[in-house]
Amino acid sequence: MSGKISLRLSGGFSLLELVVVVAVLGICLVAAVLSLADGFGRQEARGAAQDWQAAAAWAQVGALWQNGRVSAAYSSESVAVSHDLGLCGGALGPAAPRAVVTANVRRWISDGHASVTFAGPLASPDGGGSLYFHASRSAYRVVIRPESGLTVRSWEAE
Repeated sequence: MSGKISLRLSGGFSLLELVVVVAVLGICLVAAVLSLADGFGRQEARGAAQDWQAAAAWAQVGALWQNGRVSAAYSSESVAVSHDLGLCGGALGPAAPRAVVTANVRRWISDGHASVTFAGPLASPDGGGSLYFHASRSAYRVVIRPESGLTVRSWEAE
């Protein structure tokens, strides 16, 4: 019994093995890109909701200190605060995060812009409701209390 051990040198990978590896890598890459895009959209919606909340707080302070009517407005181009007497306000401008905004109060939305007005001795908003800053398949909801104007932000799946 002579024990022959054959060492066959491999000529490389077969075409089928290479196709399987490339397909698996492609699936992983697509999943990563979709997840990353969803995360960016979610961060934009979160930033837009936070910016609008800051603008609403500034509008309330302006209405309390200066009286009059002060509006906090959001569009995909900017976030702004405006006072009917011109005493306080300003715009964040093009640095505002971009998100589609909707509301469950009809008068707050006009041509894709959201605007809530604060007035009176308590700087109350012109009603209570919610603004929705949309990302893919979900949205940040900002609830506006009707009398105090206090806002609460939460994430909701659509």
